[in-house]
Amino acid sequence: MFGSKEAFLKLPEEQRKQILFLNSSSTQAVYDAFNHKDILCGDDGWGNTPFSAGCFESVEKFCIQEYSDLNTWLLQHNVSLLAKVLLLPVFASVDEPAVLTVWQIVVEFASELFSGDNIVVADVNAHWCLYYHHDGIITFAHTPALATG
Repeated sequence: MFGSKEAFLKLPEEQRKQILFLNSSSTQAVYDAFNHKDILCGDDGWGNTPFSAGCFESVEKFCIQEYSDLNTWLLQHNVSLLAKVLLLPVFASVDEPAVLTVWQIVVEFASELFSGDNIVVADVNAHWCLYYHHDGIITFAHTPALATG
């Protein structure tokens, strides 16, 4: 994510300050917590059916037409672009870190973040979650159902 180390260092300092690569133990703790919470509840393990088991009150799915659609969708749903989120590559190699950032960075780098493999973007409280499927499909889930969330 965010290219090579050299490419990352070329980013404006203000952007770099908003992107924190977690160390391996923190990355593992995040994955463990999200797996324990079953954040993708009901998924088939390949990203084809995220959030299908009713763990969230609202689930919306759409195909990406323009990456600016993400910004529009977030604003329409009153999501603060400054809210902290975790980026979790779904099929990442063991040494690829999770990233703590803000929605604004996700919007700015959407074309890079959502061009490869599946990725989960979740707010730190897991009230909002975005699942990007490599076929260009984004699924948003929000408001955990009280019975399961």
